[in-house]
Amino acid sequence: MPDLKNGWFEQVKSGKLRCMRNPVLFMKSLLPRSLFGRSLIILVTPLILVQVVLGYIFFDRHTETILRLLSNTISGDIQLVVEMVEDGQNIGRVRELAHQNLMLDLKLRPGERLPRVGIYKSSWLYRFMEEALHDKLKRPYFLRMDQDNIYLDVQVHQGILHVETSRKRLYSRTTPLVLIWTTASALLLFIVASLFMRNQIRPLRRLADAAERFGKGQDLGDYRPEGATEVRKAGLSFNIMRDRIRRQLNERTEMLAGVSHDLRTPLARMKLQLAMMPQSPEVVNLSDDVGQMQKMLEGYLDFARGAGDETPQDILLSAFFHDLKTQFRNTSLQMVINCPSDLKSEIKVQMFKRCFMNLLVNAQRYADHVWIEAHLNGRFLEITVDDNGPGIPESQREEVFRPFEHCPGRDPQPWRADSSWRFPAWGIACPYPFAAIK
Repeated sequence: MPDLKNGWFEQVKSGKLRCMRNPVLFMKSLLPRSLFGRSLIILVTPLILVQVVLGYIFFDRHTETILRLLSNTISGDIQLVVEMVEDGQNIGRVRELAHQNLMLDLKLRPGERLPRVGIYKSSWLYRFMEEALHDKLKRPYFLRMDQDNIYLDVQVHQGILHVETSRKRLYSRTTPLVLIWTTASALLLFIVASLFMRNQIRPLRRLADAAERFGKGQDLGDYRPEGATEVRKAGLSFNIMRDRIRRQLNERTEMLAGVSHDLRTPLARMKLQLAMMPQSPEVVNLSDDVGQMQKMLEGYLDFARGAGDETPQDILLSAFFHDLKTQFRNTSLQMVINCPSDLKSEIKVQMFKRCFMNLLVNAQRYADHVWIEAHLNGRFLEITVDDNGPGIPESQREEVFRPFEHCPGRDPQPWRADSSWRFPAWGIACPYPFAAIK
């Protein structure tokens, strides 16, 4: 048998190497393979781009422009108040006008000097105010901010003029809520769109499951197309295709069964006439040929009966293989079964049994030991039947899966005398079990 596992590993390894060398293939390997996953990417990519563009334009451009204008406004108001104080106007009147019209709270500390000049710390809000004060206010100052207010001490010739104003005049804490609300609304729309997309993809999944089950020969039940117009059209086309395939298979099977049944009558007459003739080597050979033809026709009829709509059953494979082993207990064939005791599979029992009996009878004819191994390989069931016979030439291995095929150069006589299993030569004898195994 070819080493399928190593071949599969080499293919995967070579595929990964090609992806690493080609950036385009590497990016494609990162994308989801399901239609639902790719649909989600189509939905979420524009949302992310909108958030990025909105964040760049609003917070980096628009907010910067607004902050510069507001900081210039605050600096201009403070410069106006400072000039009014230094002109000798009444400080009480200036304080009243600043509070009513400019939203500035003033306090003059006569005779004091600034202990510190500049800004309290370096941050992006301080940077805007520092630039505006540097352009508008030509005096020493000290700037400090907290969560609610802006505090500015300006050195005037009377002392220190302390100015307070609300931080909301420069920056509002509700500004980040714009991005938060847009992000939250985008996520909400994404969730709603995902639910609708899942409902649209569900009919495609049902169609894919129906096609897979039909390909395995399982009963689909009543499959009804649903979903969008295109999906319904694909479902209707699948139903039409399924009906055509079933009709073609039934017609072929009925024709095969009819021909085989009609040939049994003349073969019976020939067998009766040969039995009434004097025995001679020629008559004996002809009788053997007639008997072989009759057994072949019965094999065709067995195949036709087994090709019907058998209901799949969930069985324990270990019990199934040990039941096969008991049927060969009086033969020279030694069977070794390696199968987990709890391994189950949903199969068509009669068709599955017919396939394995064909293989085991073949092993009985050409070998004396056979090994049967069954295990799960991922989500697939892998069954290996191996014997110590001469094997099949590599050039003829594909032909073994053709119904009623025999190997050229080998004796095409039946392998067993058991009337329930009469197969010609070494073929699988019907395509349905092979499809079920695959």
